[in-house]
Amino acid sequence: MNQGVTSRQLVLFVMLLSITGTLIQPHAQAIYHAEQHAYLSYIPLFLVMVCSMWMLSRVQRRFSNQDLFESLVERHPFMGRVIALLYILFFLFVFARDVRLIGDYVSITLLETTPISIIVLSLLFMAVFIVRGGLGSLIGMSELYVTLFILISLIVPFMLIKQVDLANLMPYFHIDVAGVGKGGWYIFSFFGEVVALPFVVKGSDFKFKSVLWGITISALLMMLILVETITSIGVPIASRLVYPSYELARQLQISDFLDRFDLALAAATLPAMITKIAFDLYFVCWGLKRMIPKVSGKIMTGPVALVGFVCAFWFFKNAIQLFRFTREWTWIAIVFEVLFPIILFVFLRPRKKDVRHATDNQKQKQPPQEVKQDKVPKDEEESGGGKHEGLQGGELQPS
Repeated sequence: MNQGVTSRQLVLFVMLLSITGTLIQPHAQAIYHAEQHAYLSYIPLFLVMVCSMWMLSRVQRRFSNQDLFESLVERHPFMGRVIALLYILFFLFVFARDVRLIGDYVSITLLETTPISIIVLSLLFMAVFIVRGGLGSLIGMSELYVTLFILISLIVPFMLIKQVDLANLMPYFHIDVAGVGKGGWYIFSFFGEVVALPFVVKGSDFKFKSVLWGITISALLMMLILVETITSIGVPIASRLVYPSYELARQLQISDFLDRFDLALAAATLPAMITKIAFDLYFVCWGLKRMIPKVSGKIMTGPVALVGFVCAFWFFKNAIQLFRFTREWTWIAIVFEVLFPIILFVFLRPRKKDVRHATDNQKQKQPPQEVKQDKVPKDEEESGGGKHEGLQGGELQPS
């Protein structure tokens, strides 16, 4: 059974999926193409993802007691399983990519002398134990560390006042539309991973208003971080960095006694990245559990994590190859983040028999209530009360 998710938790889940991977890698590529107006790349992404998530929310409303995996398998046993399997493979690749991406990030910025294989195994070890705790563990970690990330993002601008140079944003109104579009192309595959939520959250808990709030806050925070990066580092340098967000953190200094404040920020944001890896693993295991109900999801966490570990080093030889693959990966991501939501919105509908059965049940439940309301005036008439008084009592009772 799916664990209940509140509106606040859904907002934090959206931010976890849309921010974590986007913060690490594609900002440098967006700055390279869109230059000082790279922050505008989030505007078309915001519009596309709002439309995509709105369609998925409408699909979820048709199956209020099921997640999208369950509704696909039950409504279309063959094609539903094919689409569900494609999504599982898609997020298995995302899982392997995130494992390698965060492993390279930790290896380059924090643990330079530690072998990357040991770092990746440590990350997977933590992710496996998080997933074994179920969706509740992911909810708890997202509530803690995504909230902490929001607070840090709001504090950092005040600490960068001395390094900010607004001249780096000039010319303000000479916008390269083609460059902004290319920047959005590189960011899209990371930002659009929120399509995973309907597959693990049942329809009654998946509320579009909360998703809209999450996408809006995520886009605004990412735009703020891009503006900070451009104004404090500059376009020529930021566009050639592998991790511009980490270089932005290195610009922070608190007086003379905290020269490496970036380590504190990295330590605060790293658990959010591990939670993102755990969510990818949970998605794959949950999907396999829906495909093969007799198999335990907890037992599959270890083997699936090892498959992701192997694929992380098999698909990508080094961080540069992972960095360059983002352009081609967007073509694949569009299919799962835009095309499939449109197909599901058009074709995934409940059977007419189920709809008629639900309406018949509602009609059968209504007559007894009317009979009870009719009995009240009769009892009052027998007790000597007037009909007019009985009607007054019935009218006042609902208020």
